[in-house]
Amino acid sequence: QARVDEVNAFFMSLDEGFVRDYLDKYRVEYIIVGQQESAFYSQEALMKFPAYNGVLWDEVYHEGSTVIYRVR
Repeated sequence: QARVDEVNAFFMSLDEGFVRDYLDKYRVEYIIVGQQESAFYSQEALMKFPAYNGVLWDEVYHEGSTVIYRVR
């Protein structure tokens, strides 16, 4: 349950420091943002993905409402 809670905290967080720490802690390589994430998390929280594109991660795939980012 702790890992599920941390995944939720990552998707909901607007704190760049927390996001960076999470990516490092779990050695995240790719992030998928699609219909499920859009249904579960606020649009405000999901805006961090395009906002940090080119900074923390790079968009590598986009089709419809699904975007895949590769973590830098």
